[in-house]
Amino acid sequence: MAYSTIEAAVAAVIIKHADYDATNCTQGDYRIVGHGKARAAVLTYGGVVEEELSIGLLRRRWTVSVDLFVPWPGQEVTWEANMATEREKIAVQIAAWPKLDAAANVIAAHLRTGAMPIEATLDRGSYKGQRLAIEVEEMVSPGRQE
Repeated sequence: MAYSTIEAAVAAVIIKHADYDATNCTQGDYRIVGHGKARAAVLTYGGVVEEELSIGLLRRRWTVSVDLFVPWPGQEVTWEANMATEREKIAVQIAAWPKLDAAANVIAAHLRTGAMPIEATLDRGSYKGQRLAIEVEEMVSPGRQE
């Protein structure tokens, strides 16, 4: 399966949460950050590791980076609490849909890590975010030609 299909499946699972929709969860479009939104999630490519299990079977581990943003309230304690709430929403969604709503070949998905904060100052206010890494594992038959 192509990375874009994996990323779209992760986005679809996140959007299943009532607080997320197409206006605050996108694939690669950072323009959604700001605009008075209480939260924003931007998905981007994070890498892939491929392992050959047998002549006709590969395991791929895709990483989907989720840059999660919330408004900067001016106090670290408040921001940390707000970010923890949003991070938990993403973690719960991925845990509830570990096969990404039956996406083809996906055998498991989980939140692997959360990185250091990202800051974004916009015309519409300041936002601070965190990069989360969603690891998606799939099994594929490569259709060898030799």
